[in-house]
Parts: sequence; C-alpha cells; structure tokens
Amino acid sequence: MNENAKKTYCPLAWTHSFVNQNGAYQVCCTSEEFDNNIRDNEGKVMFVSDGVDPHTVMNTDYMKNIRLQMLAGEWPAICTRCKISETLEGVSRRNVEITNFAAYNEDFVSSTEPDGTVPAIIKSADYRLGNLCNLQCRMCNPRSTKMWIKEWNEIKPELEQFSEEVLESYQKYDWIDSPALLNDFAAKASHLEHIHFAGGEPLIVPQMSLVLQKCIDSGNAANILVTYNTNLTVLPMKVLELWKHFKGVKILASIDAIGDLNYYIRYPSKWDQIEKNLRFIEENHKEYNITECMLSTTVQALNVLRLDEIYTYLEQFKFIVRVPNLVNLYMPPYQQTTVLPLALRKIASIQLQQRMNDLIDQVPPHYKYLVENIQQIIHFMNSPNGNQQKSFERFWDFQHKYDELKNLKLRDYLPEFESFI
Repeated sequence: MNENAKKTYCPLAWTHSFVNQNGAYQVCCTSEEFDNNIRDNEGKVMFVSDGVDPHTVMNTDYMKNIRLQMLAGEWPAICTRCKISETLEGVSRRNVEITNFAAYNEDFVSSTEPDGTVPAIIKSADYRLGNLCNLQCRMCNPRSTKMWIKEWNEIKPELEQFSEEVLESYQKYDWIDSPALLNDFAAKASHLEHIHFAGGEPLIVPQMSLVLQKCIDSGNAANILVTYNTNLTVLPMKVLELWKHFKGVKILASIDAIGDLNYYIRYPSKWDQIEKNLRFIEENHKEYNITECMLSTTVQALNVLRLDEIYTYLEQFKFIVRVPNLVNLYMPPYQQTTVLPLALRKIASIQLQQRMNDLIDQVPPHYKYLVENIQQIIHFMNSPNGNQQKSFERFWDFQHKYDELKNLKLRDYLPEFESFI
C-alpha cells in the first residue's frame, strides 16, 4: 500500500456490509451524518428488498469511486467524521478497522482493479433491524426508535420536523419480516467473521435471534464474532444461550452516565436493571461466551461534566473494561459539547485531562487507545472544528420541551447548569 493510500484507506469499503433501519445498504454507521446510501448506477438507493447480491452492491460506481478516492489519498465526503477524529488526535473508526483487518489489508488493496472493482468477499456485516426500542434517548430519532415518532414534531425545531408521511413510514419497517433479510444474510454467511447488531435495541428484536440461528444452522457460527451496541436494559436468556455457539460475543453497552443522569439522557432506562445486568456479565461471562464488555459513552453537553463518575464506577470490575469508549456526539448539533458555555467547557477539560494523565500508564497496551482518545474529546469540545452553531439557548430550549412532556427538570439532574439557564 502506498503512502498516500495509508492516509485515507479504510477496509470497510472492501469487505463490510452495513444495512440501516429501513433496509438500505449504506457504507458504514460512522458516516451516517452524511449521505452514505449506496446507490446503483442509475443513482437509486439500494435496499435489501431489491434482492441484489453483495458483489453487485459493493461494485456499484458509487463504491468503486470511494475506494479509488481512498487509494489516491483523498478523503471521501462521507468519511468526514473519521477525518475530524484523526485531525483532533483521536482514534477513528478507520484506525480501529485497519487494526481489525491487519491480516487482509494488503490483499484488499492488491486485489483492486484499476476501475475500483473488488472481489467483494463480505467478512463483516452490520444490521440495524428496524427501530423497535424500549428507550427514547434525547439524542436519538424516530428512525432508530419508535418511541420518538409520536412526540418528535412537538419538541423539535421546525427544520428538523418530518411530514406525517415520513413519520408513518417509520412505523413500517416491515422488510425485517420478509424473506429478504434471511436471503441477504445467507448470501454473506459463508465468509463472515464478524456480525454486528445495533438499534433499535437489538436484544429485544426477534429477527436478531433468527439471524443468529441462521448462522448456527450454516455451520459457520464458530468462526463468527458477534458484537452489539445495546442499552443493556435487558439480557434475554434465550439470546444468551445462542451466544454459546459463536466464536465470541462482545458487548458495547450504551451507557452515558451513572445512576439518575443516565435515566435523564436515556429515558426511561432504569439504572438498577442496567447495573444488575452489568454484574451478571461480570460474574457469568465465561458461561455465555462473552469475551468483552465495554461501556460506549456518547459524549454530549449533558454528560461531559460527569464522565469522571463513569471512570470511578468502572474501577470495581475485573472483566468489564475499566475504561469507557468515548464517542463524540455530532448530531443533533445543539447537543454537542461545543454548545456549552466556556466556563463549563473549561471545567470538563480539566477533569478529563487529569483522568487521562492518571490512567495512561495503568491500562493494558491494547486498551491505551481508549485513554488516548480522551484528548480528542477535549479538542472537539474546544475547537472550531466542532459545529459552528454553538447555541446553548437552543440546547436549553430542547431540554425544556422534552422535560415538560416527561415531567422532568434539568436542574434536578445537573444542578451545575443552574446559573447558566
């Protein structure tokens, strides 16, 4: 691989299949803030229900152009989020995947034809099986959880509101109930080494278990690592039993705060239940083939001042990773850390810098990136590379409207905001 390609190459464009909540093929979940729908050569968005084979999807002109850009050392427009992360000295999804596919990267590049065509052997798949979810997180949307559909237009600014037709479409993600889902999966199963599920909430979606069973029936389950983004409010025993057949299971628990603040952000999650499930994993991970459990924390204006509590909480565990994976919130922009008043950003920056200094020599080498990534969180919060619409008033207006509907008060959960409201 030449030096130019090393700056922008991402193996996901060669071997990854991402299917979003509506059944559309997209490039990857990290590029969701942008128009990352894979389009056919006539410019139409491609869906699982189209019945197109993976080789055709991965070798559209759209995908070939993305790969050629990467090999030329150019950042495709949809890769802006990874570009920002790396510019701010953080660890991007691209960086992580290059490590994950270390054994294949050179082969991926060398097998690329001059026009960008590739063999398109799918080793990694990511499915968002509709929008069934039991939470209504403040930073989420009706595409990802049905619980947002009814109240979205009541709370959101006019520019973010959807037509009744669009909202109605979010009620009808019926592609997951059609043979198309299992047919699509069957076309990829023989070479799969990794399958990821996210929300909705994957652990309550029946179709997720059907896909796992399809893996088991194929005889390839023992070669597949299964990973999840889950709010960890549930741990169904029937799902845990299926996990025993796989190479391993890794859990990214979407937890944004400890205790009541997590309830406020990820309403109406119950901390007692989440903690019970964390302790179950800590004590029973071997029995259910769980090889890793890590907290994945969406860093936003509502929790950046409380991240230190997460680090302190994790100190009690031996199996669960004791450092969270911090991910900057980009959308909606008025919930980013960048909207906070300077005084609050300074406090958060000092806390995070101190925690990074304390941890950097304490974590195992393979988890150092989690500590080093703290610097990116600080830089984004204080950098003009963050979103320019720094409106704390807009942030407060949204929280106020949401709180009125749920009979909540921001000051009860974040009293440090009191003097700024």
